Amino acid sequence: MAKDTLLIIDDDVDICMLLKRFFERKGYQVRIAFKGAEGIEIVKKEKIDIVLTDFRLPDKDGFQILEEIKAIDHQIPIIVITGYSDVNQAVKVIRLGAYEYVTKPIFPEEIFLLVEDALKMQNKSLPLQEVNDDFPVVKPISKTIPPQEGFLIPKSAYSKRVQQLIDVVSPTNMTVVITGESGTGKEVVARMIHNASKRKNGPFIPVDCGALPQELASSELFGHVKGAFTGATSDKKGSFEMANGGTLFLDEIGNLSYENQVKLLRVLQERVIRKVGSEKDMPVDVRIIVATNEDLKEAMYKGSFREDIYYRVNEFKIELNPLRKNKDELSEFVQFFLKKSNEELDKSVETVSEEAWKVLYDYPWPGNIRELKNTIKRAVLMAKSKIIKKDDLPQEIIHPDIFYWNKNKGSNVKGKPTDSLLLKDVTAAAEKQAIIRVLSLSNNNKTKAAEVLGIDRKTLYNKLNAYGLLEE
Repeated sequence: MAKDTLLIIDDDVDICMLLKRFFERKGYQVRIAFKGAEGIEIVKKEKIDIVLTDFRLPDKDGFQILEEIKAIDHQIPIIVITGYSDVNQAVKVIRLGAYEYVTKPIFPEEIFLLVEDALKMQNKSLPLQEVNDDFPVVKPISKTIPPQEGFLIPKSAYSKRVQQLIDVVSPTNMTVVITGESGTGKEVVARMIHNASKRKNGPFIPVDCGALPQELASSELFGHVKGAFTGATSDKKGSFEMANGGTLFLDEIGNLSYENQVKLLRVLQERVIRKVGSEKDMPVDVRIIVATNEDLKEAMYKGSFREDIYYRVNEFKIELNPLRKNKDELSEFVQFFLKKSNEELDKSVETVSEEAWKVLYDYPWPGNIRELKNTIKRAVLMAKSKIIKKDDLPQEIIHPDIFYWNKNKGSNVKGKPTDSLLLKDVTAAAEKQAIIRVLSLSNNNKTKAAEVLGIDRKTLYNKLNAYGLLEE
């Protein structure tokens, strides 16, 4: 019985016939097109499961083929074949949605493995055992989970896509923008890019731009010389100088002041820095990766983020989904964090009970992977047996006391008030509720949240700490 239908688009008749005979022996139905337009018409009229296309065709190039097929059916995996090995070309075809990019000469067995892998990823069901129609149950912990330098790469199609983007951009010196909610792993992705780059033996310096005091930000980023300002008793290296030969990761870049945005632009353009109080420029060799949980394009239109910096840093973009949109990865992350927590706490917890798993699965995880990691670690610590039970989970996960998750809207909404009638408790609960709501509306941008709340960042951080809302 025939398997899936493969469309081959190539103007080389010999290659087409070679691949056609090979894949038909493997049980595939094979359609052939010698021009791009002909292939597009086949996709419009027939059910095609996967496309194998040459990059250079008489009438279209690989970019056009990708865009037009994805416009017809964005789920069709497309493998692009080319006779030219070009990193920039590879980057672009992956960004346009290609499953893989391979260079000639081609080997049918290699292409076959790619095709099989692409179809498996597309059709893969949840790697969980169904208990009922409402939620799946986590399997016992695997002894062969393969973390990459302490990171987990789930087997989902989404994570494979992210890994492809990391693989294709890492060898370059392109500036990368990583977007996503707080806790989605932006710094983890940045470290993976660094570790897979030619700069892996150099330093990786992370900087939280949102936590930089405005008056000291220039000194922290670019350094200062002795006597530059009151308290500058000696020369100081800034983050750029410390990252020389390596990678500088600028988190929450949207929080940089206008003055420091101008200085950053100069570094990006000229690859030199000038320390505070100095009259000399210093060359630096730094790759820059930036991250944000806000829409930089919107900030640019509002005037809070410089347009020239936006277009300068936005050479390559990786978007990270919140955990609530990737529930098929929850089981793997739970297993991974179980293993890590067992090692750190010297425990031997093996799995999660069905009742506890339902709580984990139904919870919206506003703190994303970071929140899940902390939750599992605490549950492993509290577990009295080899199974995590519902009561081992934090109460705020079992019974969110201020907000509940609106599944239809996918956002935090006003929830239960405190049970206490003491004025101080009612006031604290209302204050905590307001802070959480504003953080949610501002995508966890603490500078903006502080402005909306009418307090400074230091006060906000103190309140976050007092209410147990400060991220670890």
